[in-house]
Amino acid sequence: MKRTRLLSALAIMATLAFGITACGNDAPAATGPVQTFPAGSTMAKIQERGKVIVGVKFDQPLFGVKNPVSGTMEGLDIEMAKILAKDLTGSAENIEFVEAVTKNREAFITQNKVDVVIASYAVTEARKKVVSFAGPYLESNVALLVRKDDTSVEKPEDLSGKSVCSTTGARASQLIEEAVPDAKLVLFSTYSECAQALKDKRVDAVTTTEAILLGVQSQNPDSFRIASGHLADAEEFAIGSAKDDTVFHDYLDGVLTKAIADGEWQKAYDATIGKVKPGTVVPPKIVL
Repeated sequence: MKRTRLLSALAIMATLAFGITACGNDAPAATGPVQTFPAGSTMAKIQERGKVIVGVKFDQPLFGVKNPVSGTMEGLDIEMAKILAKDLTGSAENIEFVEAVTKNREAFITQNKVDVVIASYAVTEARKKVVSFAGPYLESNVALLVRKDDTSVEKPEDLSGKSVCSTTGARASQLIEEAVPDAKLVLFSTYSECAQALKDKRVDAVTTTEAILLGVQSQNPDSFRIASGHLADAEEFAIGSAKDDTVFHDYLDGVLTKAIADGEWQKAYDATIGKVKPGTVVPPKIVL
């Protein structure tokens, strides 16, 4: 009898111990998709795969950057990708990030290497002929980044005869050629290369949207500043996807609309760009 009672007690203790161990598990609980989609749709295919494949920048501070210590992806674009993944798959972690640079974003979409590109992707008429855009999820002026000790550049006209850096295929590179035809345009694949060229005095300025330049400046606060004059009014950053997939496009617009309404967009902004440019910000209208 005593032996039976002892075995029963041990069994109960083992059950309790198992329960405690399970509750203390740090692994996130698996959750399923909260909605279903028509068979054969892009959304259904992504759900079946179990993850979203997203083209992002790996070296774009505040937007998409790979943390050199933790190896995790950080930035506003990353947060937008997480919002999408959670809506589609039930978990913000179900993402495969693929490095995309400015010049290969359209190719990644048309060649089906990614489901979407969320990589500080500015909307242009030329790009709209190749891919579809949902959003925008951010608007930002086109500005100039200069060395902190250089007071000779404050506005675009000051770049006459000087060197200015941008990335291959960027709208800003076209704008500077139109605004200052005699500026010497230097093109690289990434803005980190432009930043190094500016630091080394191989160029006199870097041009792209202010939000991107804020990220570069945040990593070099003692070296760079943003000039007072800007090159153009707001650029729209949007999610790029396959052209003519109107069902997927409308779904993406819906995800962004919901993120703005429920405060997820604001949380993503405050955790990224808002850290270096605090203050009230009005989310863009989803019009694309």
